[in-house]
This record gives sequence, structure tokens and C-alpha cells, in this order.
Amino acid sequence: MASQKLAENGLAPAVHHLLQEIEKSAELLHLFERAFREIPAPFQETPDGFGHERIRHYRHLVQAIDRATKTAPVWMSMLRTDCVIGCPMNEALIWFMNTRTGAQILARDDINSHLGMILKEWGRFLSSPASASVVHAQQGGWLSPEAREEMLQAVNAAHNAALQAPSFEDAFVCDPSQPSWGFRSWDDFFTRRFRPQIRPVACPDDDGVIVMPCESQPLALAAHVPEQQHFSLKETTYSFRGMLNNDPIASSFAGGTVFQGWLSLFDYHRWHAPVAGTVAKVAQIPGTYFAADASNGFESVDAAHMPCPDRQAPDKSQRLLTSIATRTVVILGADDARLGLVGFIAVGMSDVSSCVAKVKVGDRVSKGQEMGSFHYGGSSYCVLFQPGVCLTFSPLLGAALEGESSPEIQGRCFAVNSELARVA
Repeated sequence: MASQKLAENGLAPAVHHLLQEIEKSAELLHLFERAFREIPAPFQETPDGFGHERIRHYRHLVQAIDRATKTAPVWMSMLRTDCVIGCPMNEALIWFMNTRTGAQILARDDINSHLGMILKEWGRFLSSPASASVVHAQQGGWLSPEAREEMLQAVNAAHNAALQAPSFEDAFVCDPSQPSWGFRSWDDFFTRRFRPQIRPVACPDDDGVIVMPCESQPLALAAHVPEQQHFSLKETTYSFRGMLNNDPIASSFAGGTVFQGWLSLFDYHRWHAPVAGTVAKVAQIPGTYFAADASNGFESVDAAHMPCPDRQAPDKSQRLLTSIATRTVVILGADDARLGLVGFIAVGMSDVSSCVAKVKVGDRVSKGQEMGSFHYGGSSYCVLFQPGVCLTFSPLLGAALEGESSPEIQGRCFAVNSELARVA
């Protein structure tokens, strides 16, 4: 960011343009004022998870976004629940996005156009050598002993993990003898690769076995999903037309099955082919960056009728995000004719500015082959199956989705490339 010319007010250019957009619109000024009034006073009394004062005005919000664009995320223990770990913009917006009016603002095309430019500007910094300043092995660094231990535990605790890695450097491609262990930038670290033996592909010679496309925790499994669905923000359901941005191919999935999973900031952020086949479609779908379901915000109350907003927003809005957030779609024509078309949707959330596919239409992919990656934050995804495909999902997956509370089940990822389901 240092190489960019700042506006006279010291703001990064893209952030300055957002400020101008807000201040030229009487409607937006009114909406921002109303959104801040909707935040209950007790939630504004303590600093945010990064130690900054809570935001009470649109100018303070713009300044917080600007501050985030000029730094790389610092390491925080994944055990912390008092902030959105490693996502400074999301943390600055957290109470704002939990209001009804804030959600309305963050769903607007004009605001998302500016947020997209801001995230791209930040992304350029996070891909630069300067951002590697936080990727070090000293205390507080992403490669500190504490950070490496937490990331290694997550790798080794994953369900269906074939091997136990003795160290971070045995799990991930890196070189401890080099500055920043060979990672050229923060984004290079964020999209780090597993060493080849760590995540073998389940049943590589059986095209009827579908594998997990991401190192992730399961969120939902829905059958008989309609092609089109009227969205009610409460208890949002899936819609193939919504997820696929009204592409005609949505009709091919009408009545089919959707599996959704999610990744934390600490997880492996590359996505792999769930089946062997040929790429039939790749689409980048523009959408929102920080919008959330307001019914999961301050409107949600506990048994004592006290507000209980989503502290990790937009985590509770992930179903909705499949139809409104910035996302990338890859459709595969499976080698196993019983599967037909299989869809994968990478959904950006929590400071994610891009979901980048590395495959194109016509490419042949083997099961477990890398297809793309998420950049700069937390993420979600869906796997789509056509109607009439009879699938048997892993019993362990079913236990996790049904809310089995034992530590052996909950809070653990399923290993990428491990078995998700098989054709019955």
C-alpha cells in the first residue's frame, strides 16, 4: 500500500471513493445513521477484539476499513471467541452487519462495488513481499511455536486423516531455513500447500466415490432442493437458481442434493475436484462481501429476551451467502455416468476478496486434483448433485451434521480428499 498515492485525507484511493459514495447520497447518510442507532448501547461499551474503540459513525467505519487495508492480519489463537480472528475488516463491521439496516446497506450493489475494489487493493498488498512481515517465527507471528502447534493440531485432528504429521514443516510445503520459511507474502502463507503424502485421495480408482473438496467442517446436507425458492431470510433454504445466478444449468439440478461445508482462517484453503471428469462450466459470480442475515443479528434474542447477535458473523448466514455472496462455480461432467453433472461453488466470506479457479472449460480433472483457492479470509462451499443420484454419505458426516456433541465429532475438520459419499 505504501507505493499507492493516498488521498488528501490520508485514505487509500479505493477507501476514499467509498467515503465519497456515502457522502454524496442523502439516502446512504440516513441509512448509516439509522444502522448505528440500531446497535444496542451495551455492545458499544468495550473495544473490539483488536483493541479499537467501537464504531459509532460512518467516518469511523471508513477509517477502520482504511486501517485494515494497510496491514496484514496478525496471528491470534483460534481459541479466542471475542473477535473475528484474522479478519480486521469483518471485526470492524461486526455489530454494524448484525443490524437490519446495516445488512440492507451491505447488500447494496453500489456499496459492494466499492468494497470489492477495496478488497482487491488490500489483496495486492497481501500478495506483496511487505505483507510477509507478520509471517515469522517470533512471538506473535504466524510461524511462532504457538501458531504452528495450533495449525498442526487442526491438521492431525481432522477426521479421516491418513497420516499424523510430526511438525508443521512435515505437514506443509515450506523451508524453515529461509526468511518467512519461504513464504513470499501473507497470501502465499494463507494458501500454503500440503505436502503430497498428507492428504491422499480416497479410493482413487473408484469413480463412484466422491471426496471432500476442501479441508472443512460440515454445515448442512439438503435433499430435494428446488430450482427456485422465494427467500425468507429466516430459516433460509437453498435454491439452485439463486446459487447459480439464474444460469439455465440450474434446471439440471432441480430436485437434487446440496452439501455445504465451511473453512476457518487456519485451514488449508485450496479446493480439489470431488470427482474425476471434464470441466463443463466455470463462472465468476459477483455478489456481496459482508452482508449477513439480519434475523441472526440483534433481532435474535435469548431466553431472557436479550439480544444475542452472531459474534462470528456471517457464520450463521452461510446458507444465505450461497446465493448472494461473491462466488465461483465449477461444473464437472463426471466420468461415472451415474453421477452426471457435479457442481462445486466456492463462496467468499469474512474478508475474502477472491475465489480463484485454476481450471477452465474442457479441462480433464482427476479426482482430488486442485481446482482453485480462496484468498484472504474465511470461506464456505457447496457440492451440488443432480436429482436421481442415489448417494450414501459417511456415517461420521451424518453424526456431525446431526449435532453429535462429543469432542470426537464436533469442532474437527474432515480431511480434504477423504470420502464424502459414494454412489449407492
